[in-house]
Amino acid sequence: MYFGALNKINKEMKNLLITLLAYFLFNSVFAQQHFYVGTYTSTTSEGIYKMHIDAKNGKLILDGVAAKSEQPSYLAFSKDHQYVVAVNEISDTKLPGKDGKVSLFKVDKTTGDLTFVNQVNSGGAHPCHVSLDPSNNVFVANYSGGNVGVFNIQDGQLTEKEDLIQYEGNGPKKNRQEAAHAHFSNYVLGKERVYTVDLGSDQVHEYKVVGGKLEETNSIGVTAGGGPRHLIWSKGGKYLYVLNELSSVVSAYTMSEGGFSLIEEVSTLPADFDKSKLNTCAAIKISKDGKYLYASNRGHNSIVIYKIDQKTGKLENLGYADVHGDAPRDFSISPKQDFVVVSNQQSSNVVLFKRNKKTGMLEFKDEVMVPLPVNVVFW
Repeated sequence: MYFGALNKINKEMKNLLITLLAYFLFNSVFAQQHFYVGTYTSTTSEGIYKMHIDAKNGKLILDGVAAKSEQPSYLAFSKDHQYVVAVNEISDTKLPGKDGKVSLFKVDKTTGDLTFVNQVNSGGAHPCHVSLDPSNNVFVANYSGGNVGVFNIQDGQLTEKEDLIQYEGNGPKKNRQEAAHAHFSNYVLGKERVYTVDLGSDQVHEYKVVGGKLEETNSIGVTAGGGPRHLIWSKGGKYLYVLNELSSVVSAYTMSEGGFSLIEEVSTLPADFDKSKLNTCAAIKISKDGKYLYASNRGHNSIVIYKIDQKTGKLENLGYADVHGDAPRDFSISPKQDFVVVSNQQSSNVVLFKRNKKTGMLEFKDEVMVPLPVNVVFW
């Protein structure tokens, strides 16, 4: 009886270990190579798509619809990856202020499917960016509303807004800067701050989170007409890079006693670009090793590649990668840093590049058609 019970326990332990090993191996691979694509659903898209990279063959695989949702343009994971929050970039004329929506989904970590939990009003029209902090505070930028809403995940539900920061003002480019346009609301873990931009009034804002509300700690007035869109800190947090959508310029800053000091402004376009053609910038990213910065051009339809001077923070233009499509709205570097995935909104294709870790350069590998892709979020 003793040996029979022992064998039974050993067998159960063995099965448990095998199950746990398989789970961790699967989720490790899944996390490294799998990603979600947020889209616009104004044509044939059904919502949020799940995809993965076949690294061995340099291919993209479309795994299907992770969740059906209306205009789920930008997505963000909670810290524990149990939830995904999506902004529904709509403007409901029946709501006060024509609010858009914010949706919460539960993540199935074995299949990648997303289960809808609940949805709340975003606090303004056309929410276009979202992020979370470790306390599950949710920060949403409402483009047409010109404001930033703060929410929270409590007891497995997304709360109604807990705070709302309204921006005012305009800029010199009247066709795009006629009013405030909040375009970014990102929590930066290393800084323990939330950074937002107002494209309409050429302002960058820095906040600390206090009791679920935002308290401003600093701000930057970028060059007039720049139209700031997204920003990113260098590795180690010494330099801040602001991508200006309207001027196609990256503005580099460092901190001083009086606040942010401008280091330089660098064009995202080649010198021979036809200035009569329209170009607008969209996304900006930095490699994990802190050596390379990338930004997307819509019009020139490229990813510009810079090398970061580690001593000065200045940027050296290394060249461009043709995105093999139209309007690269977003792109992401894979967790292993060996691939870059680009979402070309207007041409409805998602493109894969092999990334050279030593040189920072990108080599085209594959593309898959996805209707109106916007945001790329790796696991």
